[in-house]
Amino acid sequence: MNTASLPRQLPLIGLARRVLTLRVLFVATVVYGGLLFWVAPRPPLVDLPQHAAQVAMLHDLVLGKSPWHQLMRINLFTPYLIGYLFALPFTLVMSVGAAVKLVLTLSYYTFVFACVLLRRRFDGDARLDWLFVPGFFGLAWQWGFYTFVVATPLGLLYLLLALRHADRPSRSTSCWLFLAGAALFFAHGLVFLVANAIGGTFVLMRGRGRKLSKTVLALVPYTGLLLLCAVYVAVNHNAQSAYESDVPSLLQGQIVHRVASILMSTWGAGFAHRWPMIIATLLVLAAVHLLDLRLNRREPAAFVPLGVLLAMWCFVPSSGMSTHLLYERFALYVLPFYAFIFVRREPACDETHARRRRNLAGQGVLALVCLVFFGVQTKSLLDFAKESASFETVLAAAEPAQRALILTMDPVSPAAGNPLAYMHYAAWYQADKQGLVDYNFADSLAQAVRYRERRSLSMSADRLAWLPDTFDWKTDHGDQYRYFFVRTSGVLPHALLANPLCPLTVAQKSGDWVLYENRQCHSAG
Repeated sequence: MNTASLPRQLPLIGLARRVLTLRVLFVATVVYGGLLFWVAPRPPLVDLPQHAAQVAMLHDLVLGKSPWHQLMRINLFTPYLIGYLFALPFTLVMSVGAAVKLVLTLSYYTFVFACVLLRRRFDGDARLDWLFVPGFFGLAWQWGFYTFVVATPLGLLYLLLALRHADRPSRSTSCWLFLAGAALFFAHGLVFLVANAIGGTFVLMRGRGRKLSKTVLALVPYTGLLLLCAVYVAVNHNAQSAYESDVPSLLQGQIVHRVASILMSTWGAGFAHRWPMIIATLLVLAAVHLLDLRLNRREPAAFVPLGVLLAMWCFVPSSGMSTHLLYERFALYVLPFYAFIFVRREPACDETHARRRRNLAGQGVLALVCLVFFGVQTKSLLDFAKESASFETVLAAAEPAQRALILTMDPVSPAAGNPLAYMHYAAWYQADKQGLVDYNFADSLAQAVRYRERRSLSMSADRLAWLPDTFDWKTDHGDQYRYFFVRTSGVLPHALLANPLCPLTVAQKSGDWVLYENRQCHSAG
């Protein structure tokens, strides 16, 4: 053994140990990320209670035990289906809330795993895997876009198949791509559209130098998937007005807003902590350049996902197709797609110790930002668990299988930093106790469970979700509700629920929540 070389080898051994430690820390951080869904009994995610209510109603209708089967029907031809079907089997052995959180946990792990597979497919640098950790808990998570976030890892797996098809198109790959694309359509329409835009671009990029007939053949499955979209629109022809969209915001001079949102939305900063999240994004981008990387010019396809995402960020409107935050929700892909465009430089023979230490510092910054982010999320969820505990007292006082109206006068959650956390929160009554709440996602065209008659509760869409103080006893048929879940941090206007025929009584009050009961003339319907 050459003992003279030991002093030179010792720093390298120490550096290798630090790298291994960071990799173990990465795996542990990913594992912990999946546990975040379980910190609060009911996470502060705006739409999640409505999605849980959909799962509960679907469960009851499938088993033939729904008290609302005369009002509701199952809608299988919807691009929101897969997320609900994933949760459905788990509801046989656990509560609906636990089933939904379990699906979210598995989706998060699949998201990180799919990102790693794509990074390897593009020969990317494993040190950038930290960029796959936080995005899942960004804007789409805060809004509780359950079906969307469940579909996002499926979109990434679809890109792996699309790359294989673009490289070697055949009847076999075309068939599998079409089947996978159809499944993705039933997972979420927006993820389906973006994934196919990227996949189609893969084909066109790989088509250079290839016979035109071969390229056309490679585009056949995408044509079939486009026809599937056309069939969906045709079947739902009565919703044509819902497919009107806004004028793209860039044409209205909102460039600064879009640039800022791409920096914030990755971290869920659509509500609070805007500047810290902008700084976090800039730190991450700076840390990437400490790793001594280069652009992946050998694999042009690696630039396609980020290119499509940025094009969408520039030109897609924020609202359209009866859906809001169309492009902002895709912020969870920003950091992963950014990571795909870089590869490690060839190691130099005279690589200095200072350069190796700089690379290690870059990894340390990425790890630190992710750990701090998860720490902030954990504290927020723990605080919200305490803040929202009063709802459980009110929920326990309500008898099951009754109609209820949600009047969230104060939807703000200071603990979660979310001004809309409680907007749909009382929909947990439907998820847990077979109730039927309004406003209800079943009034939406794209849901898996829909009213047999559109807007059967005679309410104008989601008006009362956003403007609960506009409730009118006569116009909104208050007599058909047994319960009124009201959240207010102040004094409720007496005239809001006052009426000469059906005087209400307070069934339970806890914290900011009040449960009013219509005992005299309610219709359980």
